[in-house]
Amino acid sequence: FFQLFPYFSLNEIKPGVRPGSDTAHLSIFGYDPEEVYTGRGFFEALGIGIEMKDGDVSFRTNFATVDENFIVKDRRAGRIKKWQKKLEKALQKLESPQPDVKVIFKASTEHRGALILRGPNLSGQISDIDPHKTGVKVSKAKPLTKDKPSERTARIVNKLVKQSYEILKNLPLNKKREENGKLPANIILPRGAASKPDLISFKEKYGVDGEAIAAGALYIGVARALKLKFKQAEGVTGGADSPIMNKAKLAVKRLNKNVNFVFIHIKGADSCGHDHDAEAKISFIEKIDETIGYLLRNLNWSETHMALTGDHSTPIVYGDHVADPVPIVFVGPNVTPDEVKEFNERSVLKGGVGRISGRAVPVLLGYSNLLEKFGE
Repeated sequence: FFQLFPYFSLNEIKPGVRPGSDTAHLSIFGYDPEEVYTGRGFFEALGIGIEMKDGDVSFRTNFATVDENFIVKDRRAGRIKKWQKKLEKALQKLESPQPDVKVIFKASTEHRGALILRGPNLSGQISDIDPHKTGVKVSKAKPLTKDKPSERTARIVNKLVKQSYEILKNLPLNKKREENGKLPANIILPRGAASKPDLISFKEKYGVDGEAIAAGALYIGVARALKLKFKQAEGVTGGADSPIMNKAKLAVKRLNKNVNFVFIHIKGADSCGHDHDAEAKISFIEKIDETIGYLLRNLNWSETHMALTGDHSTPIVYGDHVADPVPIVFVGPNVTPDEVKEFNERSVLKGGVGRISGRAVPVLLGYSNLLEKFGE
């Protein structure tokens, strides 16, 4: 079926830019991250149900493992799978050194969470605590601009991180994890400081209503920020263990109810790449094959259009995002075929249009004749 349609190579943002998952999704949806992006924390907070107010500063956090010298042993505490709510409850003791600043913490899936500071004279212009690698000391937040709000925010965050270690290190659940040969979740590492961005909705931008099916807080947050209606598929986790077929089944149901646009996010292959786990990544891609097969068998392809792509590449050897373009294919009755027969990074370089930067969703909407004419 896919042999009938055109393949492209997609730079998620633009050539040479190593994309984050947040900025890549904004770009794919047709929003210029250089104009609208304020930081990852906003999307993480929104994705787990925390509405930011003007003046708030939010952070994506990791439960992580450090030693007594604050050397990072694991940035994800072994991808902790349970007890997040107990960790969250313990961290309600976090207290800002500035009494006019409220601290809000909420756990998400696996090691992920969100930290929000609410009060006057705060700034998202501070550096990450998370050093983004192991074997080094936890970083200190530093102001990125020479002003008092940035300096004040950095001081608060540095104090809160030390507090998180004092609160978590002796928790019985962490002692039990260590006894069972697992890594303790004994600190939070904030990153991606963000203020509330100014984003117009998907409907305002394109004149199209839409829905989103995802599990990870970041992707739910991006969808909610664009005012896409979030739909929860049964049992999905956002990890490699997720029953992603349930996302496809839910998408088919929603499209059959005359929903114009459905965004399906599938996360697991990226997690396997970060973990340098080739076998797990291969196994997860096989699950994706089955999921795409379900869509092909159960949608009306006389009227349906689909784009299949990724937000970035995460090679097994490197274990993080790289600037390589990713393959993208458009499918549907209004799409002209090309000669490419395989969906991979090399083959798509010979595709019908070559390489595009971001804007996969507006291209898809264009094929679907859902966009207003530009001019007369």
